[in-house]
Amino acid sequence: MHKKIIVLLPCLFFYISIFGCDLCSIYISLDPNGSKNSFGVRYRYRIFEKDYYKESFHLINTNQKRKVLDKHGGSNNQTIKTTEKFTFTETYNSYDVFANLYLNSRLQLNLSTYFSDNYILKDDSISANIAGVGDFSVIVKYKLFNTKKCSVDSLKNKFIHRFTIGGGIDLPTGHYNKSTVTGFETDFKPNVILGTPIEELDPHLQSGTGTFSYLFLMEYMTKFNKFGINTNISYKLSTTNKNEFRFANRFNANGTLFFLTTLSTKIKLMPFIGSSYETSRRDAQNNNDVLGSGGEVLFFNGGINFFINKLSVEFSYYAPIYEDLLDDQAFNKNRMITQLAYYF
Repeated sequence: MHKKIIVLLPCLFFYISIFGCDLCSIYISLDPNGSKNSFGVRYRYRIFEKDYYKESFHLINTNQKRKVLDKHGGSNNQTIKTTEKFTFTETYNSYDVFANLYLNSRLQLNLSTYFSDNYILKDDSISANIAGVGDFSVIVKYKLFNTKKCSVDSLKNKFIHRFTIGGGIDLPTGHYNKSTVTGFETDFKPNVILGTPIEELDPHLQSGTGTFSYLFLMEYMTKFNKFGINTNISYKLSTTNKNEFRFANRFNANGTLFFLTTLSTKIKLMPFIGSSYETSRRDAQNNNDVLGSGGEVLFFNGGINFFINKLSVEFSYYAPIYEDLLDDQAFNKNRMITQLAYYF
């Protein structure tokens, strides 16, 4: 990253704190059920897109009936230039399974893994597609300070706050060595034409990383009546895998403003808005920078969460409002996350 920016975005939320870093394949949703254990499923969707233009030159005869030479020896042939536009799209789909378990009133264990289905399109044609199981994530969070346990029914408490730190590790359980066919080499022999596929291994399309990664995070929350604010930051430290590829370290800051309202004795509704910031340097292959990686992006995000007895249903949407990507990369378009959780 040529330009370093330190951003602490006021991430507003107490009952739900959304910490997400899709570049890190990590998403944590804290909820109004406080110290209850939970497990659930989640779907994450990301899309990147960019238009490219290809110029080509063609020789045509302007006189279709006959070829006529002019007095200088020329002809009716004319060279024209045409421009072809095509859209390059990267799409990433992740299907998560997670569990959040309280070991005691201050210590929480977050476990998650996922299955991903990623592909690249040129216009409407798929040029690459890789699917598989992702890495397994283990995160431990500790509440250094907590004025009161959080619960949906604690709205009578006008002011509470808490401070949490945490750390974790991603285990290299996912697939990271799947290649895609990018073309063919043709070998001509007597009476035989042989086609040998040209394969390419794209680390960014893989479901896993093939390496251990380490996560460090901090959260601060405060709330007043039905409103709350939360700021959280995280840093992910990556190591090198067996292919001598290393993802760049990632910094992430998030925030959301929420309002919790009661629709009935069993149903509560919580809309929220916020912002999310991500930045990293370039990735590395054999200790050399990988072009087409790295940069920074700022998202606006909003969503809604329904709480129905022991269930919660969440939807959130991310739209980029600023980005500065290094080299030639497809632009962030949008991100969506849906989640279903059960509390016990």
